Amino acid sequence: MSNNHLLYRQDVTDPWNTAGRLLPREMAPRVYWLGDCMLWPGKERLEHSYTATYLVAGTEASLLVDTGHPKDWPVVRQQLDTLFNERGVPPLKWVFPTHCEVTHSGNLTRLLNHYPDAQAIGDMRDQQLMHPDHTDRMVHVQEGHTVDLGGRRFTMVEAVLEDLRNSLWGYDEQEQVLFTADGMGFGHYHGEEHCAKFCEEIEHLPIAELSGQFLEYALYWSRLKSVEPKIARLRRFITEEYPTRLIAGAHGSPISDPALTMPRVEEGMRQLSERFKL
Repeated sequence: MSNNHLLYRQDVTDPWNTAGRLLPREMAPRVYWLGDCMLWPGKERLEHSYTATYLVAGTEASLLVDTGHPKDWPVVRQQLDTLFNERGVPPLKWVFPTHCEVTHSGNLTRLLNHYPDAQAIGDMRDQQLMHPDHTDRMVHVQEGHTVDLGGRRFTMVEAVLEDLRNSLWGYDEQEQVLFTADGMGFGHYHGEEHCAKFCEEIEHLPIAELSGQFLEYALYWSRLKSVEPKIARLRRFITEEYPTRLIAGAHGSPISDPALTMPRVEEGMRQLSERFKL
């Protein structure tokens, strides 16, 4: 797969045509979408997979959800510096890597070096192995922990669709934004002006097909067990426990209308499960 990825990068005439040139985008009041895409060799067309990160700002401090992919560090650093230095966003206090995978925590050392007053927070198991120079700035918490950003509460919550055992999701109470890491991941197409848009702003995006494709590669357990308990749990989670208006995943276009779009995500989960059914 890596060789194909490199081949696509060389063959495409506009590899710069990704989300990094368009972000940050304020997707809700004081909730900013940052990061970039990577080119991905889809089944029939060249696709993008987001490597997104999100900044949530209160009146006193900001929290960054995930760190972005290491390849995106120059883009992420510029996006953050623009928000802090030019738009008056409160300083970075917390970096919340949802889990210790490279696309989610690979820039943690760089972020803590660049923002010396910030601390890392989350389920920090194994992070000390990847970022040994900053163990004294790691705050280990479990789901249910809440931080106050100044007039705004951010809570670490259960990762319903978990990648690793120490995965966590995040929830912004003020704007009802659920940050889902690897959950609700799906690609979009190169050269179609899909980047930096909510999925509901993209016409004819085959969300079910793309969701199943992402699950097959990223969350291997989804091939091996019934997805119905996960679908039922996810429905309760976003409607009852954590009422959700926006879904912000690391690898998919953000969802601005869960009632409209989540049935298509569920369809993709079911299609994948049926394909690998014994």
